[in-house]
Amino acid sequence: MQQMQESSKFGWLDELLSVQEGNVSCVYLNLKSGETYEYQKDMVHPSASVIKIFLMAYIYQLIEEGAIKEEDRIAIKPETLAESSGVLYYLKDVHELSVRDLKELMIIVSDNTATNVLLGLAGMESLQLYISEVLGYQHTLFQRRMMDFDAVKRGFQNYTTAEETADFLKKLYLGKVVSPEASGKMMQILREQQFSNLVPYHLYGFLPEQSIANKSGGLDHVVHDAGIVLAGDAPFVLCMFGSEVDVPSYSRVIQDVSLKFYELTQER
Repeated sequence: MQQMQESSKFGWLDELLSVQEGNVSCVYLNLKSGETYEYQKDMVHPSASVIKIFLMAYIYQLIEEGAIKEEDRIAIKPETLAESSGVLYYLKDVHELSVRDLKELMIIVSDNTATNVLLGLAGMESLQLYISEVLGYQHTLFQRRMMDFDAVKRGFQNYTTAEETADFLKKLYLGKVVSPEASGKMMQILREQQFSNLVPYHLYGFLPEQSIANKSGGLDHVVHDAGIVLAGDAPFVLCMFGSEVDVPSYSRVIQDVSLKFYELTQER
């Protein structure tokens, strides 16, 4: 059921999202005023690469506990190679990398091989326990490696919701994921994001570089972006998810809605 807003302030967005083909969700959280907008916030979507932010958090948890170190070097094994996003699949002379560099590549260029290497280091069951029991998210499920389409055929997919992702980003902004220091490091990695074609698309015409901490994701008929927009004294979280959508069309919706929310935060 669609979760429509009582206030007419967001009527334009209710109308826009209600006519989109496929399954769409939106959560907006103004981190200064507390104002929110929610549309189908608890709809479960295939997560695509947005799921990588939860793995990043668990890796920082393991570092915090002393189980691994940033400088540990991890072998890149043939079974972890995954094409599409990233660079490691295409580099023939790189056989190991530090945990530090693997984290960076997993987020800023959405490297699928780096993700699979870190997933092997973390352990999928342990990661899922962290997501459900420590972070407290019941609909965010990490059940397969990147680009493992055989697992998809067997019914194993990665999932999340706009609500849980937005809550994670809010906690990250507040320094409440793992520790304040770890949260700050994760925020900085997200701010170094190289993909700026969705939430940041219009906004970098107004904001300086590294003002948006975001992670996008895409599959066939799936396009998501989830980010923290550090817009002066009015920062906000925006998560826009779409599955079973026309990707180019819904990508433009994400771009335009992001700009509109930015404009609303700047109104006096």
